[in-house]
Amino acid sequence: MEKRTHKMEQAGLSIPGILEKNHLLMPYKLYQAKLDWSQIAGQQIAKYSYIRDYDGHEVIIAVLNPVWMSHLFIYKQKLIDGINSFIGQPFIRDARFVRSGKKPVRIVYENVNGETENVYPKGNLKNIVLPKDMVVMIRQETAYLPEALREKMAQLRFAQMRRQLAYGDEGFKACPRCGRWLSKGETLCYICRLQERQEKKKAVRQILEEMPWLTLEDMVEDGYIQEASGIGAELYNEVRRDCIYRLLEKIHNGYDTEADDFCLAMFITRKDPKMLTDKFIHNLTEKYRRKNDVSAYRR
Repeated sequence: MEKRTHKMEQAGLSIPGILEKNHLLMPYKLYQAKLDWSQIAGQQIAKYSYIRDYDGHEVIIAVLNPVWMSHLFIYKQKLIDGINSFIGQPFIRDARFVRSGKKPVRIVYENVNGETENVYPKGNLKNIVLPKDMVVMIRQETAYLPEALREKMAQLRFAQMRRQLAYGDEGFKACPRCGRWLSKGETLCYICRLQERQEKKKAVRQILEEMPWLTLEDMVEDGYIQEASGIGAELYNEVRRDCIYRLLEKIHNGYDTEADDFCLAMFITRKDPKMLTDKFIHNLTEKYRRKNDVSAYRR
């Protein structure tokens, strides 16, 4: 059980730990690199380019001007190093440049240090009149605070609610899960989409660890995945690949168990366990073992 403390800290300080615990820190850092591209590449380069996407350890950089395409290629390694320096580890290994007609519009987003906006509501927020029930709610929320802090906190909450109403009037929508502002066309914010994907991946992993022989078609037929395409197929292949690599590493380093060898054979062949003989499993796993090495359970 996690320990709870009553120590007050800035909310932004706890975000990295939460993301890391849920295996979302690296995707979050890569997302921040997208948003802070001008800080990484410099204002001049960022004027004609932006990070479109990531493909594994490769960054895909969209370039607006064909003249800049060759220019950025010269700075390829410098840009890779800049991204890795920004995210704090050598994750990006290559960069690909693609043509793009125009930059996507960035609206409102949040980062580790708090909320940042590059599009502000029109007009004077102080002129927005809050509904009486909202004022009463905020007064009740802040009533328990010390007198010296109570009014300041109430005014801060009033300003926050005015801003939310202003964004709502201009057509912005909040994420239904966490309340972050959404970009146009989004139904969930980037962080919540990552979390939702991680939850689905965890469910697929649990199934495959129990039944490593299942094919993608089996997963669909049994109702574990909705369809044999899209995110379902992507997660199936990703989990299966991760499991195979993990087992291969154990075999290569000689600390595998008999169960590990059996699981690897099922993952690779996707055959029913009854069809796998001891000799077949031995011959299969020996191909991945270092020479003159034996597995831990045979020592």
